[in-house]
Amino acid sequence: MAKETQKYKHTPDMTSGTIVGPLLFFILPIIGSSIFQQLYNTVDFIFIGNMLDRTAAAAVGASSALVYCCIGLFSGISVGTGVVIAQAIGAKDDARADRALHTSAGFSLLGGIVLSTVTIVFAPGILRLLNTPVSVIPQAVVYMRLYMLSAPAMIFYNMCAGALRATGDSDTPFHILALCGLINVAADALFLLVIPMGVAGVALATLLSQVLSAVLAILALRRKGDPLHLRAREIRIDAAILREVLRIGLPAGFQALVITVSNVIVQYYINAFGETDVAAFAAFYKVENFIYLPIMAFGQAATTFVGQNFGARQMRRVMRGSNLTLLMCIAVTVCISGLILLFPETVLGWFMKDSAVVKRAVLIACVSFPFYWLYAFLEVYGGALRGMGNSLEPMVIIISSVCVLRIALLAIFSHTVGTLQSIASVYPITWGGAALCFIIAFWLAMKKYRSEIRNT
Repeated sequence: MAKETQKYKHTPDMTSGTIVGPLLFFILPIIGSSIFQQLYNTVDFIFIGNMLDRTAAAAVGASSALVYCCIGLFSGISVGTGVVIAQAIGAKDDARADRALHTSAGFSLLGGIVLSTVTIVFAPGILRLLNTPVSVIPQAVVYMRLYMLSAPAMIFYNMCAGALRATGDSDTPFHILALCGLINVAADALFLLVIPMGVAGVALATLLSQVLSAVLAILALRRKGDPLHLRAREIRIDAAILREVLRIGLPAGFQALVITVSNVIVQYYINAFGETDVAAFAAFYKVENFIYLPIMAFGQAATTFVGQNFGARQMRRVMRGSNLTLLMCIAVTVCISGLILLFPETVLGWFMKDSAVVKRAVLIACVSFPFYWLYAFLEVYGGALRGMGNSLEPMVIIISSVCVLRIALLAIFSHTVGTLQSIASVYPITWGGAALCFIIAFWLAMKKYRSEIRNT
């Protein structure tokens, strides 16, 4: 027992003791990471919008959707890494956790290199297929090629962050992201103000910060004790482990990909309302992130907590921890959304000075924010299901409700009611439908695994 304790001294144990305290300490750095990422992405956009011309801004925008699709797919796969490692840690299976770490490292490097090579070589053709304006393509190609050079580092960092969080360590990814985010902003200023490089400077700033984040993540995992200690000579792909990682991670990655594509379709319907309403939705989305990012953090916490306890076969603790995480998430969501709704003009005014746009954005917020607590079910129970190794069910629910149903309702409402409020109402309607599906899916999964454990 002493030897086992020594092995896991660097790994916070979520399979025993109190639940609320450790979960909160785990969640807070994830929220901090998300906020830092959002802040420096916003600063990136401010630099582009104010320091470069309209063509340059369009070039970055034309490349972004494709970039997010590619990176989102592999970010989803990193979820599989986290679940497999968390379950192995919960089961006290050092060898499996070690194989999962080194298999994921090898696969992320290989996948990143392939993705980077393909997009760099075929960037002009891909942009033409996306109907990118001819005047924008030259700068868009430069931005995409430089940005996608960072794909191996970006994917590798996501894998490392997933592995670290699987052990209960959310502090290290937060510290890395905070440092690299600040460096990204400083590099933006350097390559746009001191050394004017245009869109190439913005992409180069991202490349440098992503490479640094990967290096720091490697150093963190090399300092880790058992069961996660990264060793270059041990990086190889274990076929059985990779199948399990992909079984869990591919549905999550495909889900992220489909959501990105569906958001483009949603934007199509929003664009039909005119410039003022398009700007109103843009401001709304910026404010929405202040509510969404904490919910996402609770979902990631649920995945790690459930993964460790599922690996330890403690289903009572899985149920209690999932429900406590859900209640905390709902409470935080209600507080944040309620605070924004008390001062909507002020908060939305941070992002948009046009009073007409702010008024329209307030209408959108008043329709959707009162029901945002429903989204807690999607992230927390979705994360819990993935922690149990069930990644297919969340993907099916999200795609059918948040993507397919939402697009169908948008088509119907835009041709019948045709008001801004009707378009905004699509969000809470689809959240409610998805929440009900996740409640049923989580209940069925708990019933199934409790029965299996009793019979073993």
